[in-house]
Amino acid sequence: MTRRLSVAIAFLTALAAIGGLLGFQGGGSSPPAAIAAAEGAAPAPTPPQTATAWTAPDQEAAKLRAKELVPFVEAVMEECDLCRQMRLRETGLGIKEITHSYFLLDSPIIRKTEDLYGPVRFKHSKHAAQLKDCALCHHRRPLDAQAKETTRCSACHQEAFRPDHPERLGLKAAFHQQCTGCHQEMNKGPTDCLGCHRKNVPDHKELVKLPEKPQPTEVTEECLRCHKAAGEDMLKTAHWLWKGPSPYTLNRSKHVTHGKATTAVNNF
Repeated sequence: MTRRLSVAIAFLTALAAIGGLLGFQGGGSSPPAAIAAAEGAAPAPTPPQTATAWTAPDQEAAKLRAKELVPFVEAVMEECDLCRQMRLRETGLGIKEITHSYFLLDSPIIRKTEDLYGPVRFKHSKHAAQLKDCALCHHRRPLDAQAKETTRCSACHQEAFRPDHPERLGLKAAFHQQCTGCHQEMNKGPTDCLGCHRKNVPDHKELVKLPEKPQPTEVTEECLRCHKAAGEDMLKTAHWLWKGPSPYTLNRSKHVTHGKATTAVNNF
């Protein structure tokens, strides 16, 4: 019994010695001391994280492409429509050659003269898959043999009128003639302005100039400063010219001259 107890004590002593050696090699403190030090230490500060708004990669890439200006193509190959269709089919040109499936039609060529509507989102691959005929849109190619078979519309169509190429449509006219005409012919897709564009309404905070407490007439005058045509059109509408009996107005049911143009409110 005594011998067994001595062996057990010796075994525990050896374990304690090994534990102390490991603690010394690991850098110092015994486990209880290390735990106490860890509990008393302040947590490491977390670096501040700045929130960034998510943006669609395809949309951002399309915005950058829309700002690019490509060189004007002076000379194009003259060939009949059927000849071009057959030649493109023989070359095997198709959807697999499309490098950009999405475009934002927002050319600075058009923006130089007008900015009434927002850009058009054009799904290139979707149109190509449905039409199955690249020649319908890419109806000409540069005469230069080294040029791509299909180039951007803005390579051949740029300003509304070029004295050196009076036969070329401007970029805006080319877009409208090609897109709207195809939509009407196939009875697919939008054909009106707001069907393709969002109206580009400017920030009126920078445009409207009024005193701190304006009178109603001052507000009207300020609106008419830019919208003269809209004001003239409004004076011809039923909203302004309405005349006739009004059963909802006391003692006016038989007066045909009562209305916006005579005795009603807003007649200024």
